[in-house]
Amino acid sequence: MNSQVKPMSLAQKLVEIRRNIGSFTKDAQSYNYSYVSNSQVLSKIQHTMNDLGVLLIPKVLDQQFKEHPYKDKYGKDKLDFIVYGSMSYVWMNADDPKDTIEVPFYYTGAQDDVSKAFGSGLTYSERYFIIKFFNLPTDADDPDARNTGGRSQSYGQGGNNQHQGYQKQERSQHNQQNQQGTQMQPMSPEQYEQVKKALKKAATIFGADNQAVYNGALQACKIPVKNSKMLTAKEANLVINYLLSIKPPQAQ
Repeated sequence: MNSQVKPMSLAQKLVEIRRNIGSFTKDAQSYNYSYVSNSQVLSKIQHTMNDLGVLLIPKVLDQQFKEHPYKDKYGKDKLDFIVYGSMSYVWMNADDPKDTIEVPFYYTGAQDDVSKAFGSGLTYSERYFIIKFFNLPTDADDPDARNTGGRSQSYGQGGNNQHQGYQKQERSQHNQQNQQGTQMQPMSPEQYEQVKKALKKAATIFGADNQAVYNGALQACKIPVKNSKMLTAKEANLVINYLLSIKPPQAQ
C-alpha cells in the first residue's frame, strides 16, 4: 500500500492560504479615517505562502504616463505624473513551477515624480489584488491614504485642456454647493445611475474591473473610500465628471 501523501496543487494551496488569513484590523489612519495597511495585507499571507511553497510574481505588461500641471492651494504651479497600465499577477507552485494561475489586473499611480508614481501604483495594485483575489471585505477601508499635498482633484485622461476644464467645473460646483449649503446632501437616484453608467464606460476603456476603477476615481478626487451608494451629491458629481473625462487612447 502506497502511503505517500499526494502533493498539493496550486489551487489547493491558495485555498489553504485563504483559510489562514483570518481577519484584518484597521492599523493605519489618515484624514480621520482608518484603513488596512499594505504591510498587514502582505504579512497575512507571506507566512503560509512560505510554508506551502507559493510564489506571487507581478508582471507589468505596458506602461503609459501623462503630465498633470496644476496650481496648489497657494496658487503655485505644480506638476504631477499619472502612470498607468495593464499588468498581471502570476501565482506559481514552487513544487511544480508549471502549475501556475495568471490573473489580469491594472495599476495606476499619481505623484510628483514618475518613479514614485509607478511605485505607488504597484503598491496600491498589489494590496487590492490580494484583497480582491481572496474575496476579503474592503467597503469601509481606504485604498491608499496618500497625502496629495493640495493637488488638484482633476486626474482625468483627456490632456491638459481637459484637465483645466475639469478643474474649472469642479471649482464652480464647489462654490455653488458652499453657497447653497448642500455639501452633505445625499446624492439623488439619478446621480447614482449616472455613476454606474460612467463607471461601466470607464472600466471598459481601462480593461479593468469596476471596483478598481471606482477606487481609482475616489483616489483622484480625494474622497475617502466608501460604498458608491453612500456618496454625497457633491462627491457623486466629482466622480461622474472624473469618469466622463476618461477617453480611449485613440480619441485623445
